[in-house]
Amino acid sequence: MTLPTGFAEKYTQLLGSDAPAFLNSFNQPFEKGYRLDPLHPSGRSLVAADAVAVPWANDGFFGTVHGADPAFWTGAVYSQEPSAMAVGPQLHAQPGERVLDVAAAPGGKTTDIIGQMNDQGMLVSNDIDRSRAKILAENVERWGAAHTVVTSATPSQLRQSFPGFFDRILLDAPCSGEGMFRKDPSAMQYWHPDYPAECAHRQREILRDVLPMLKTGGDLVYSTCTFAPEEDEQIIAWLLQTYPGLSVVPIPLVGGMVAGRPEWADGNPDLAGCARLFPNLVRGEGHFVAHLHFSGVSEPDAQPAKRHEKNRHAAGFTHALTKAEQSLLAAFWEDTFNTPVPVAASRWGNQIIALPPAYPASAAKLKIMRPGLIIADIKGHRLVPNHALALAIPRDQWRFEEPVDLGAANQYRHGETLPTTMTGRHWVLMTYAASGFAVGHAVNGTIKNFYPKGLRI
Repeated sequence: MTLPTGFAEKYTQLLGSDAPAFLNSFNQPFEKGYRLDPLHPSGRSLVAADAVAVPWANDGFFGTVHGADPAFWTGAVYSQEPSAMAVGPQLHAQPGERVLDVAAAPGGKTTDIIGQMNDQGMLVSNDIDRSRAKILAENVERWGAAHTVVTSATPSQLRQSFPGFFDRILLDAPCSGEGMFRKDPSAMQYWHPDYPAECAHRQREILRDVLPMLKTGGDLVYSTCTFAPEEDEQIIAWLLQTYPGLSVVPIPLVGGMVAGRPEWADGNPDLAGCARLFPNLVRGEGHFVAHLHFSGVSEPDAQPAKRHEKNRHAAGFTHALTKAEQSLLAAFWEDTFNTPVPVAASRWGNQIIALPPAYPASAAKLKIMRPGLIIADIKGHRLVPNHALALAIPRDQWRFEEPVDLGAANQYRHGETLPTTMTGRHWVLMTYAASGFAVGHAVNGTIKNFYPKGLRI
């Protein structure tokens, strides 16, 4: 691999005798990996007996899962670069908390956080780029999440909406991408000797908006996929100097991780509590991770706005269901599931959704790409269940199930109807290998196809 001009010189000076092994690593193949969904009923059964675990990841393994693999389209696994798996576990998110993933697309770290939270509480997963946020929303749906709101907003807009709001925040910052050179060689075309400093300026601007959203006693995980000290130790040094109350929480070093380098910043020994992943020392690409705890004074928590409209939902952008819609939902839910109807159900456009109760009115103006759990589309005087239900509602909570083999599953994913021995008219969960993957409508011996056209094969 031909590295950008000035890159080898920079790291030869920084790494000294370790530089040759580091630079030679760029001529080696990059590693691939996948992570299991801990909330998925069949995830563990999909792991090969000889699969090698990623040492710093929860439920992470080296290897490849393709999009056509049932483990993928049933939402049991997520393909993720192994070193990137080192970031999410440092957040230690807990069920019931409020968590923000600032720059989340395509969703690897978000899906990790969903598992940590047991899909309870509220996760706001954001990406400023609308097209990337759309992909993020699709991956959140496939992961079966019900308490994740996907937004597409600037850090400044987030700050205005969520002052002093979050228990934990993850920022996998936009960076110079040096750690991804061998996985994505096109990243090298943007690199020049001053590029890391330019990225560091942008990272500080983002962090100025991020920190005010953190509660007193909250935690921030900052990461990059670059080796550049300007974007790594020097950013953490700046944070410690700028925000009294921030302190470094040391990260356990496993699997070849090494400590941060205080001498590459201001010499603060606490920077050694950060972690670096070099491709010549680990099975993965380049990454930097820092975990910080905030004991300072946060901005006031966002408070729900008062209702001024009779049918206005507290979140400010959804509407309370009419009595007719409530009746439709109650009847649909009783016929389809054996659990209570969601109490937080409301109307969003022409859909019925269940928004996490913690979502505040102060965030009503943000661009919402996915509002939590999408329950159904309103079609005149009837409801059509959303595909998300097949992935989010556990199999044992459905009244009707249609198990199919792989051939029939692929027929259904292609858009075909299927025969059934089921009588009557019912919304059913389509399952393959005991995993729900779609909603079907059983009508007198036929399963009518409701697999989303955008997902068909």
